[in-house]
Amino acid sequence: SGYQRRVRGGKPGMIIILLVGALFGGSRAILCKKDVTLADLQDYTFVLPKAPTDKYWSKNAVWLMNDKGYRNIAVHNLHLGFFLFGKFAGDPSDATISAGYYTADDALIYSVTVDCGAGTWESFAPSEADPNIPETFESGTLETPCVDGDIFDLIFKVEQAHLMKWLYNAQPLNIGHQITTFRKGIHQIKERNRTAYIPSPDERPKGGARHAHKLQLRTTGSAVMDRFAFGRCIAWPESITNNCSAVNEWIFPRSKGAEDNGGAGVFGFTRTLWEVLCYGDEETYYMPLQPKIHNDEYSDPQAAYCCCVNMKTGKLFTGDRNQDCQSTQHCMQTCRDAWDSTIGQ
Repeated sequence: SGYQRRVRGGKPGMIIILLVGALFGGSRAILCKKDVTLADLQDYTFVLPKAPTDKYWSKNAVWLMNDKGYRNIAVHNLHLGFFLFGKFAGDPSDATISAGYYTADDALIYSVTVDCGAGTWESFAPSEADPNIPETFESGTLETPCVDGDIFDLIFKVEQAHLMKWLYNAQPLNIGHQITTFRKGIHQIKERNRTAYIPSPDERPKGGARHAHKLQLRTTGSAVMDRFAFGRCIAWPESITNNCSAVNEWIFPRSKGAEDNGGAGVFGFTRTLWEVLCYGDEETYYMPLQPKIHNDEYSDPQAAYCCCVNMKTGKLFTGDRNQDCQSTQHCMQTCRDAWDSTIGQ
């Protein structure tokens, strides 16, 4: 795509977050369900708009054939993405960033803490001995130090009830991985590499993220929060939204792209096919027609979106998803009106 792949790296900082803010449009994300600007907050709680097992999230489940004929998939689509953006406004030696996924009864599902001063991170899950007591699940060293004036991002991706992952500044905060099997069609069994299951008092596939109610975020010290986004979407920092190639450079090291090419591999939060399409010799502008925008709960089965966007910001051209976007199953968009004739002059 014409840009250089960046080797994975991260700027550490430990933060505990609480979200409060006004709803904003998609100049730094496309089709996110929520995108709020935060006024340097250090404490925020985001409550899910619907329970993860609500049919709202799985309304477009694909029908499959079994031995008794066609039936609807009897599982829920738990895929949800959470994006936190912030900065270090001063000496980060005492800065922390913490985020936790909880039930409505405040029972821990999965959490993580980034500690700038110690240069470490640590994740927590319910204890096997007592589910009401969190215990360390995994831990490690931050790949890069926290720096005064730098921005940071923390991504939380839920894939299944017991498959969840954190990324901090493109550094995976998960270590364990495994080979699992899944059924493709009626008889074909396939293998795939996944992250390790998160411990839970409930036997799979029950419990875990299926019981989620809220994400609690907190920061301490000089770490403050600027923005939070949520949905089946891809969000990126506001500071790079006017440079399409910079957006792709930001997405790739956090993606499931090959680790030897600078991606996060199995620990990534998205596939590389969701990178944006850029225009111009230096690829700083966006193509007015984006042919593949991430699918969500409104998508046609096995389809994504094609959308018309502003060539300079990547924002939906009119701001109306019903006008700017169509299903990739029957995309007829030309986006002629979105073409910016001032570009290149």
